[in-house]
Amino acid sequence: MKKATHKTLSSGFLLLVLAVCLLPPVMADTGSLSIAYRGSGGGYVGDTVVFDGKNTYGNITLIRITGPGLPSEGVPAANLNGPAGAGTPVKVNPDGTWKYTWYSSGIPGTEKLQTWRYTFVATDSLQTDKSATCQFMLKKPEFRITASPNPVTIGNYVELNGMAETGGDSAKIDISDSSGRILHTYTSPVSSSGSFSYSFHVDMGPGQYIVTVNTPLHKTSFGTVLTVVDEADVQSGVTTPSVPQTTTIFLTLSEEPKTPDPSKPVQTTQSAVAPVTVLAGLGAGIIVITISRR
Repeated sequence: MKKATHKTLSSGFLLLVLAVCLLPPVMADTGSLSIAYRGSGGGYVGDTVVFDGKNTYGNITLIRITGPGLPSEGVPAANLNGPAGAGTPVKVNPDGTWKYTWYSSGIPGTEKLQTWRYTFVATDSLQTDKSATCQFMLKKPEFRITASPNPVTIGNYVELNGMAETGGDSAKIDISDSSGRILHTYTSPVSSSGSFSYSFHVDMGPGQYIVTVNTPLHKTSFGTVLTVVDEADVQSGVTTPSVPQTTTIFLTLSEEPKTPDPSKPVQTTQSAVAPVTVLAGLGAGIIVITISRR
């Protein structure tokens, strides 16, 4: 009986050893992937931001961004109009490090960015389950201008107050008539916070004039409409309609506007936001839009 028991135990031990040898080995995941930004953790839309990190899983790191105005899956950091879920490829150095410079001022779709905290995702190009994230606060620069008083009588002074964040240390102010002819040009200093204030003597005749502001660091100009009235009309009691505070945005189109088909009816909808008025064309492919706030 003792011999039989010893033989049975020996056979069981051999089977256990054989089973252990046949099991697949458990490999430790020793790779790493990270992403971080250089700087204070926030900036303006249009700034240049440097991201870097480490990727020991593969040779290519994909960078995508997600947040308000963008798909939840994210889009390529270098093209916000790109396919959802795709990323911008960044080469990994031999030591496993990578670096990506995000030029937010020149990427397609930058108008989608808002003032919000956006998430940047780094993923290995082959092992897409390996990823890392970081958040970066973006602020959309503010552009606005108001004229006071508005309407203004001939011979008085009008004060222009506005905001041109990230536009530089100066602003060029043009006063144009309804035909687009520039009558006056002024230069106003801009503070470090982006605010500016400028006053000038009104010597134009009665009518409406476009006040246009340009800054050296932005391609898009903005402005407002100034109404000039005659002092005689004011003294005689002629009522001048009040002018709502406006911000005018000048948009440059990439192609010529298409001529509408006269055979198709034009549909209009009532918007819940402030009324929008097209003031004038300033040339081929350029439109002027005024947003009124009553």
